[in-house]
Amino acid sequence: MIRPLLLAGAIAPVIYVALAASGPLLAPGYDPATQMISELGVADLPRAAVFNIGLMLAGVLTVMAGAGFWLALRRAGAGAVAAALAALAVAVFGVSIVIGGLFPLPDERHLGWGLGYAAQIAPLLMLVALWRVPGHAALKLFLGLNVIAVNALLAVMFGIGDLVDGADVGLWQRAYGLAVYPWIGIAALALLTSPRPSALRPARAF
Repeated sequence: MIRPLLLAGAIAPVIYVALAASGPLLAPGYDPATQMISELGVADLPRAAVFNIGLMLAGVLTVMAGAGFWLALRRAGAGAVAAALAALAVAVFGVSIVIGGLFPLPDERHLGWGLGYAAQIAPLLMLVALWRVPGHAALKLFLGLNVIAVNALLAVMFGIGDLVDGADVGLWQRAYGLAVYPWIGIAALALLTSPRPSALRPARAF
């Protein structure tokens, strides 16, 4: 059960990155530097359905990854509360991605009522869940750096430092997307390939 769920988590970011990189193919004249990723799904574009269906597929796989993280973290010895919070954050982020595909721009529901901000805390919660689990040193270091990157890029997107303008907003958003999504695939693969711990390890609540 764990393996297919974690594989879903490994595949989801690949789909998202592929969609983000396919702008000129899906919408001739699209400029990745100046246009946001979601603009590829604008309802009246001829190939918008390709983007939106792909987005929903990535979202469903991300929700599945949330379930996989819960099972894998508990198997690794993470506390129940910490594992549940990390898994829930990933799943909620996945739901927001599905909503984004269901309601393409300019529909106001595209933003998913702010559920996407679960991506801000998901890597931190994953790090907390793994903190007292033996091993996974490389993954823990990666997650720590990712937490810094996610929050720094969100601050930039909100105007801190006045670094974003109309000429490069699309590039900044893609950098942010690379911070909030691919870590899920990396964590899924790391947990998928980690050795199974002893069944005698006592369970922890947190």
